[in-house]
Amino acid sequence: MASQLDENLLVGSTLSDFGMTAKELSNLFISESVRDGSSLVQLGRHGKIDGLMKKLRTDPKKGLDSSNINDMELRVKNFGDNKPEIKEPKALLEYILENFEDPMLRILCLAAAVNLIIGVWTEGWKEGWMDGMAIFIAVIIIVSVTAGNNYVKDQQFRKLNAIAENRNVNVKRGGKIVSTNIYELVVGDIMIVDTGEKLPVDGVVIESSDLTADESSITGETNPIKKNVPANPFLISGSSIIEGTGEILILAVGENSQWGISKKLMTQQAKDDKTPLQEKLGILADQIGEYGLKAAVITFIAMTLHLLYDAVFNEYPLFSAHAIKEILNFFIVSVTIIVVAVPEGLPLAVTIALAYSVGKMKDEKNLVRFLSACETMGGANNICSDKTGTLTENKMTVTNLYVEDTDFSKLDPKAIKNSTLELLCEGICLNSMAHPQIDESGKFEHIGNKTECALLEMCYKFGYDFRQIRQNMGEKIKKKFPFSSEKKKMTIILDPKGDRTQFKIYTKGAPDMLLDKCSHYINAEGRAVVITNDYKQKINSIIKNYASQSLRSILLLYRETMIQGRPSKPEEFNNVEDLIDKSYTIIGVTGLQDPLKEGIVKAVQQCKEAGVTVRMVTGDNFDTAVAISKKAGILPPNYEHHDDSLAVMEGKTFRQMVEGLGYEKDEKGNEIPKVKNLQNFTTIAQELRVLARSSPEDKFLLVTGLKQLENVVAVTGDGTNDAPALKKADVGFAMGIQGTEVAKEAAGIILLDDNFASIVTAMKWGRNIFDCIRKFLVFQVTVNVVAVTMAFLGGVFLKESPLTSIQMLWVNLIMDTLASLALATEPPTDELLTRKPYGRKEHMITPGMWRSIICQAAFQLFVLLIILFSGDSIFGIESSRGHRLDEEYNPVYQEHYTIFFHIFVFLQVFNEINARKLKKTELNVFDGFFNNYLFIGVIVGTIVVQILIVQFGGKAIKVTPLDFGHHVACIIIGMCSLGVGYCIKQIPDQYFQSIELFKEQVAPEADPDTIQGKIKRPSTFLRKKRAIENKQPRKGSQEIEMKAGNSGFKQ
Repeated sequence: MASQLDENLLVGSTLSDFGMTAKELSNLFISESVRDGSSLVQLGRHGKIDGLMKKLRTDPKKGLDSSNINDMELRVKNFGDNKPEIKEPKALLEYILENFEDPMLRILCLAAAVNLIIGVWTEGWKEGWMDGMAIFIAVIIIVSVTAGNNYVKDQQFRKLNAIAENRNVNVKRGGKIVSTNIYELVVGDIMIVDTGEKLPVDGVVIESSDLTADESSITGETNPIKKNVPANPFLISGSSIIEGTGEILILAVGENSQWGISKKLMTQQAKDDKTPLQEKLGILADQIGEYGLKAAVITFIAMTLHLLYDAVFNEYPLFSAHAIKEILNFFIVSVTIIVVAVPEGLPLAVTIALAYSVGKMKDEKNLVRFLSACETMGGANNICSDKTGTLTENKMTVTNLYVEDTDFSKLDPKAIKNSTLELLCEGICLNSMAHPQIDESGKFEHIGNKTECALLEMCYKFGYDFRQIRQNMGEKIKKKFPFSSEKKKMTIILDPKGDRTQFKIYTKGAPDMLLDKCSHYINAEGRAVVITNDYKQKINSIIKNYASQSLRSILLLYRETMIQGRPSKPEEFNNVEDLIDKSYTIIGVTGLQDPLKEGIVKAVQQCKEAGVTVRMVTGDNFDTAVAISKKAGILPPNYEHHDDSLAVMEGKTFRQMVEGLGYEKDEKGNEIPKVKNLQNFTTIAQELRVLARSSPEDKFLLVTGLKQLENVVAVTGDGTNDAPALKKADVGFAMGIQGTEVAKEAAGIILLDDNFASIVTAMKWGRNIFDCIRKFLVFQVTVNVVAVTMAFLGGVFLKESPLTSIQMLWVNLIMDTLASLALATEPPTDELLTRKPYGRKEHMITPGMWRSIICQAAFQLFVLLIILFSGDSIFGIESSRGHRLDEEYNPVYQEHYTIFFHIFVFLQVFNEINARKLKKTELNVFDGFFNNYLFIGVIVGTIVVQILIVQFGGKAIKVTPLDFGHHVACIIIGMCSLGVGYCIKQIPDQYFQSIELFKEQVAPEADPDTIQGKIKRPSTFLRKKRAIENKQPRKGSQEIEMKAGNSGFKQ
């Protein structure tokens, strides 16, 4: 049922080394064919799944043989590979042509062309071409440098995107489960899929356990779809596994997969999404440009009126080629003022800062998926962090074992009865989805869930090899119920005798979810006996003791029972889970250690110093969560919990106190989640640091409330159920190692090392981006004010601009492209982490920045006006005023304006150094100067080029060579900007508080201190909290009542 378009996209349609073509296999996964049953019919024609495996020469137990190079190459030849088709990057010339789409540059080029024609007409080729051609060359240089920046940025982002898309999956190769790059997958591979996996290929399910897929991104089907054999075995690439596990036979890869076909049909033009900061600065640039436009119009009118005055009173020939060229020069100067005034370098600076930061952040284990996440981290004031794998190493080790009513701190299998040991290890080895690798020396490589790997390693040390046990008993497994974050347990059902008369059930999970479902335990004699009150107290004490040592407790259970109806097929067991979930016998409890990562304590302390609140959101029980958070520094070392404390809460109490989520419709009719009881939430949020026994829904609720209070929230997550919270947060951090593909898709940044300390790095770079843009903003607005004002004053009072159009274009290059390169790539310092984060709606231009802009611009205008009107007498040279040097070049009279131009540029160059340090306390602008070689290169390069322009620019630039003394004098005058910058910082900010030239609609920032002052916890609030907690005693800190909660099994 593939369309003609689909057929054209498929490759290898005539190859049949395997008895079928890539087209035939790909057609099985067309969504319409899957829905109407055509795919099942086609599958039957191939002999169903067994027939496909025979045709593809795939061993269902061993998979493919990767050492058989010829076989692997033959599969690629027939069915293609899974490598993505990479869109051809734009050539540098394309970027150059794109920049010419700026209407002002086009107008300038048109005017330059007319100028060139008139110049050649009036002065001949020898002299007449210079003015027009000089403008052309200047425009080309500006455009080329800008295009070069964009080209380099695109290359950087391409590399980062390639890294973001690249990942490994587990496949069967040569009888082993191996981790293989998705680009190396071939048709015929058997791939292991688990909850959270995003499918990179099309395949059919050959074995599954509650496998459920979300195909909404591919087919538009919003409801989750159960995948099983034989009813619906088709898994389409691009869909996500939201529940269960299984094995699939890969049938379509690359351009033949449905995801590959969709990508090829997508528009080739990438969407140019702007970040919030780029949009904000774009608006600011437009407002600045409006001032420039008004100044340009007034300047043109003023110079034209002067010309008319000369025509009327001084008999100037108005209708002559010279007059036309004069008016054209006025127009060119006016357009150039607009080009200079419009700070197109502002959005460019953001782009450069982001490109630079993203590359550096990747080196520091932060892979940025969305640019907005990078800049938003600068304002983050709340971090909601997972525990496992983020704060801790996620290197689980079983250190304690409570079995046969004895607590072993040293694991000795000889001290345990053989029958108990067999039950313990058989249950662990079979009731597991992990596939660790074991080398010849017996060293474990943990692949899969780290908790499960640690348990399997313990069994291996006890003499029970999970590989052998699974091989011997794997076929006896009738049903697997994968781990559920809601039930916090994992269960399998075995039929040991194969006659369906007596089933054996193994379950493991969180003690507080399972203890009340137990009726027996294995005693010291190795016999199952009824649980007594003394045993309850003892096992609760053991679990509490494990928690106080920051150990994760896993309860291991079994049960033998008959099941009504004597089911035989996996689907017949679907409704029995709740029926069998009782009357368990306790085998034992394991205590697993997961140490804090190195540097976590320092990172948490840095967050506190940076004004960022760190909250730990974990599924662990109360006591374990408190113990870990104390070690990490989230809670004080001397923290003692009491009934009135809100610093540590359990998820259920938290949900009831804030009354869950409600939904309000926005202007577009979209439902927006809101915390129902925001007053209670506000009170809780001030103290809450640890949310124990929490679910992904609790995390989403916490993030929603914090954002309602105008906080900027960062969240970490690794599971599929974390995706809503990751998306809801201002910045979502997914785990690069342990995170599921669904979590990574929802996140803005991926932590390549799964380390909390890398979040601090992201925060530092985010703040640095904001700082760099502010530095550039101060520098550019200052240059704008001075350049436009001087051109305007010159046009009004002198009938000409002291800065020619070509000179202003050079200034534009300095302040836009070169300055953005220099200031937007300033590296971050640790000082950034000693101040509070930026507010969500903070002004771009602060009073301190206005102080720098206004005072520096006033100083520069004062100096330049003196040079303009008295520079000739100061330097003992001929004045340039009144000689119409734009009409006729004269080296003698040009010297005055050349010195003016020279001083103007050097004032900007040294003010660029001032812009590196904006804070009042940053008096030494050369601090860290040699840490940024690009900045040094731009400054030195600008000075060298400026001197070369003056010495050799001649008529084209409208300058004349200066002697050594004049060069030195100009540089010294320019250096005065540094001294003035020092003095300006002594002026109090209060004099500039009310300045707001540009419209920035800023709402008052939500101030936690104000909230704290306004909101008092009423006694009714505490009474309500105590009432809730009395109804559901805290697990772990008091006796576990074997009720609901969340597990320490998996976070």
